[in-house]
Amino acid sequence: MLESSGEVLFLRVPPPGLLRRSACPWGRTLGSLLRPSGVSGQVGTRRLTCFWIGFGRRVRLPGPRLFRRLEQGTLRLVVDIGCAGALDPSLRRGDLVLSSAAVPFDGQGPLPVARSPETGSIARQVAEARGVALAVAPVLTHERAVLSREARLGLFESTGCAAVEMEHAWFLGLLKERLPKRTFEALRFTHLVLITDAVPGALGDTSGRSSGLQPGASRRPGPACRHARRQTRRQTRGAAWDAVRGYLLPGRGGILSLRREFLTRWLVG
Repeated sequence: MLESSGEVLFLRVPPPGLLRRSACPWGRTLGSLLRPSGVSGQVGTRRLTCFWIGFGRRVRLPGPRLFRRLEQGTLRLVVDIGCAGALDPSLRRGDLVLSSAAVPFDGQGPLPVARSPETGSIARQVAEARGVALAVAPVLTHERAVLSREARLGLFESTGCAAVEMEHAWFLGLLKERLPKRTFEALRFTHLVLITDAVPGALGDTSGRSSGLQPGASRRPGPACRHARRQTRRQTRGAAWDAVRGYLLPGRGGILSLRREFLTRWLVG
């Protein structure tokens, strides 16, 4: 079965200690940031190749050797485990979202990709072990950071996406453009995101910040309006800081431990 025996392409830097040091140039996993072919090693009985796609809309394609393996069908399982901000106000910081659809923000609609069926049970196991909620829902890819409460709730209403991040759909779009149609359709994708910051002012926002402008608030620069604007600016700065802190969460709450736990449960069992 492909799902249980295929080689896996992981679209991020490998968690420390997951691959042997000998698998990485100069004995460091940081080499995967530089190598166009990524770094490869064994995890249990499975082969894992890690390739860092970069940041934002300017994601990069794999180098010629790695891309050729995608073209030839050697790599058919693609996994992306990253961070995201919540659009769904019921999500809390630390919760997980398993993507059911990759949605670019620019109105193209969900990208038609096949999902890996077996990773859903792994995601549920990880969420239960961490004591957090797991949502299975579309994930939005945006070209910029979406920080304000109003913008996030607006996107939640208009797209139905539970979370927003900045890379995944752009990388899928590149693969779709460059790979033969049948080859791309044979790929099986898993996209799991860690919520690093909740919707500001929502139940899942633990920062204690209040929301911004109230309904019917004056647009004139009076004292109440200036106060509301200051609140909104503090809210936006706070959301940005929450995203940074969420990414750097240590131990069981952070992204590095999530990547290690998910890949180990899936590839080793």
